[in-house]
Amino acid sequence: MSLSLTPMDPSRRDRAELIAFLTTNAFPFHVRARLTAPDVERAIDGGVWHGDDIEAHWLDGDRGRVGLVRLDDLGDATAMIDLRLAEVWRGHGFGTTALALARDRVFSTRANVLRLEGQTREDNLAMRRAFERGGWVCEAYYRDGWPVEGAEPVASVAYSVLRRDHLSGRTTPVPSTLTRFGVRDTDALVATAWAAEERLLDPAVRRVPADVDRLLDDAFVEIGQSGRRWTKRAIIEALSDEPGEAPGTITERAARTIASDTVLLEYVLCFDGRVSRRSSLWTVSPDPRCLFHQGTTVA
Repeated sequence: MSLSLTPMDPSRRDRAELIAFLTTNAFPFHVRARLTAPDVERAIDGGVWHGDDIEAHWLDGDRGRVGLVRLDDLGDATAMIDLRLAEVWRGHGFGTTALALARDRVFSTRANVLRLEGQTREDNLAMRRAFERGGWVCEAYYRDGWPVEGAEPVASVAYSVLRRDHLSGRTTPVPSTLTRFGVRDTDALVATAWAAEERLLDPAVRRVPADVDRLLDDAFVEIGQSGRRWTKRAIIEALSDEPGEAPGTITERAARTIASDTVLLEYVLCFDGRVSRRSSLWTVSPDPRCLFHQGTTVA
């Protein structure tokens, strides 16, 4: 389904529809998962949804309204994006398309904006995959940076796309020399490794040989659950025909640094009704590459 942005008039013409959209859909990965009509009315009247540096757009498809996009801080060099999809349209891959539409809109109409940024919770894997597929780069990992109603805060991750990358068609990675007092930041190293591991577990990535190739080191070796030893070429060929539409569930995460640019990840994966205990060795220099992986079935 093709998508497009339709400018919104939150204070007048679209006020009732905006209130209905935000109160009838739940947004579990936002700070407030459920909003009431008074909540939305106060936000509209307070200028959250309209103003000189704010734009709100409906995300429309040929089968109806898919969601909405709010662009903020458009008068600054760094603008921000808030994307919300209707519950019925989640899981269809529309997030990446919506991000591309917003990026094109900002960089074609706001000459002052040099970068467009979006933030989400670390456990919002669908949104993080949408950012990564669209060429947005993970720039920050804020520990306990995302408040959660009735629970402990979780980490917030920030992604951005640059105007110069948009114009050139290239993606500029974050420098691999991210350091803290001259020593590589361990938290950033571990976060990068986990993000790469989650991407490698995504069936949509696993079926694309070029995507898998970028995540595996040339000397990659895997010891499978059957005991078989796999090389990089063999595993890429096998994964291209792998079934499955959703990534597995990761629990019991553990990570430790082996060297200044190397991380060992350990976890339990529930995938397609099977449970296995996994370990992966990643190097991040400068881009993440998996060196070794092993999986053992849990009875």
